[in-house]
Amino acid sequence: MDRLRTFGIVAHIDAGKTTLTERILFDSGSQGWIGNVDDGTATMDWLPAERARGISITAAATRVQWGDHLLQVVDTPGHVDFVAEVERCLHVLDGVVVLVDGVRGVESQTEAVWQQSAARGLPRLVFVNKLDREGADFAAVVDELAERLDCRPVPFVVPLYDEARVFAGLGDALTGKVQWFDGRPGPDAIARLQREVESACERVAEVAADFDDAILADVLAGRRVAAERLRAALRGPVLAGRVCPVLAGAALWNRGVDWLLDAVCAWLPALSELPRKGLWSVDRAGEADAPLAALVFKVQHADEVWNFLRVVRGRLRPGTAWTRARPPFVPQTANALWQMRADRHEDLATAEPGAMVVLPGELGLRTGDTVCDPSHPVHLAAPRFPTPVLAVAFEPQQAADAPALAKALRELAVDDPTLRVDRERDRILVHGMGELHLDVTADVVRARTGLAFTCGRPVVDRREAVRQAGCGDAEVRAMVAGVERSARAVVAVMPGDEGPARVQAAGGGAAASVAEELSSRASAGLRVGPLVDCQVTVEQAVGDAHGCLEPLLLQAATLAFEQAMQNAGWHELEPWVRIEIWCPQESSPPVLADLKARGVEVLGVWAGRLGARLEAKGPLSRMLGYVTKLRSMTKGRGQASMRPLGYAPPPSSPQ
Repeated sequence: MDRLRTFGIVAHIDAGKTTLTERILFDSGSQGWIGNVDDGTATMDWLPAERARGISITAAATRVQWGDHLLQVVDTPGHVDFVAEVERCLHVLDGVVVLVDGVRGVESQTEAVWQQSAARGLPRLVFVNKLDREGADFAAVVDELAERLDCRPVPFVVPLYDEARVFAGLGDALTGKVQWFDGRPGPDAIARLQREVESACERVAEVAADFDDAILADVLAGRRVAAERLRAALRGPVLAGRVCPVLAGAALWNRGVDWLLDAVCAWLPALSELPRKGLWSVDRAGEADAPLAALVFKVQHADEVWNFLRVVRGRLRPGTAWTRARPPFVPQTANALWQMRADRHEDLATAEPGAMVVLPGELGLRTGDTVCDPSHPVHLAAPRFPTPVLAVAFEPQQAADAPALAKALRELAVDDPTLRVDRERDRILVHGMGELHLDVTADVVRARTGLAFTCGRPVVDRREAVRQAGCGDAEVRAMVAGVERSARAVVAVMPGDEGPARVQAAGGGAAASVAEELSSRASAGLRVGPLVDCQVTVEQAVGDAHGCLEPLLLQAATLAFEQAMQNAGWHELEPWVRIEIWCPQESSPPVLADLKARGVEVLGVWAGRLGARLEAKGPLSRMLGYVTKLRSMTKGRGQASMRPLGYAPPPSSPQ
């Protein structure tokens, strides 16, 4: 288990994650060919929708042998719409390799995945990719890492360019070793490049001196420090996130991939080095002889249902008895156990702590479930996912197809926790994370079912919140069996913690049952959407002298709830996004004018090597269809990405 490394490759879209993973598969001997994303031959992008669009949609896992280490590698999507895939993978990973485009530098989704990784305390390596391309600037990217990601980047592998600025080799800043690619540069260039490598070695030693007094003494005395001592001094700070190793390369041409794999083995944690928190906070985590506990971090419907697990303790074998740690507690037996290589599987005899495996079959498992020994129930920490922000109506051309369409969508919602499906007669409302997310969902359903249906225009999901505390007091009367009956309820609302509204009762009895009903009402929403960031308290719910009459109590409580919301001053919230745009310098004036016409706030405009970079923020509703408009304004040369900023009032509402 000390030779196991489990890591994910994360980055902004089109930074080269899948290309890098394909080179890892080839270099490690796991496959004898190099898959190509553009040709649709990438092993890790195996879904038809991925090959058709040339992007990763679902996370794909594989395992390779590198020297005496076993590497479990997860290739994650880069588009923000598929945040669920990244989030659930980060929940079970031990470290990440953050890919950065050497030309474009740190982009918006790079920041997002960095923050997600940092929030989980995952050690990070940075691989600066595409350094063979014109405009690549390794030093500028390192500076940008420090500025935008608030980290301490230290180049461990540096790029070497010959007299013609051709990417000619790599230098190892710990050992001083050099790799040349296609022939060695001339003697003058080699002398210059060797000085660059020596300078990088000195910078690494200076960083290590901050953590080791003996190395500090050697640095001050001008003595060279051995690579083994540098690794020993820096391993702790790297695992703690205080130092971030930066490596250089060009994955397309297989430059620097071998040294990246060496760095994964050297710097990312073994199972015994993981902090006892999150998934690994359970008692006896990492022990093979402990009772079984494994987390279901992904469910995927393919040729059959694949239930992806990360084993936390104990052993899992075909024939092992297990149960899920939520009702109904039905003991089951593992009939088969697989290890995955993207969409291909191999039978596995035993899975020990740390292993990523698949239990095949419809087993009633869902993302976040714990699989455990029936006699030792335990709950492992489950991943949390953002709520959908966009909705589209799916309407079948034949009314008779509605049940089959709804079934196919609900099956996809099992696979994707950020997809929600609501049925409204013949119309089905599908909630997702963005336009691409919903487009891909429609494509997948058409491919799987062959059903004909149309998709409406996307609309944003809205929320409700209150500005201040408010109280409502309502009494209702009605004739029941010739006798006048009455009920009275008092309900208070006030701003609360971020998230769904929390409904509680001040006492038991009728107030508690009324609180359950109001909780459903708050989740459904009173006017435009679910109630959030609010606390609702049923302070009183009483009937007349003849005793409790539940329908009257519920009616009184509902009226009191609406009155309390009115008195508190409710307001509408809608999803906001942060927008990052790249466009040619000459296109920036019309792009800026269009942003202002949409009413979004421009945060800044910068001139760079690739033209203009603009950042803005605004309501998602005003940015629907923006990518198509941007391509039109920039003659196809503009790019935009958006990431969620949470919910806020529309700009026209009082703040």
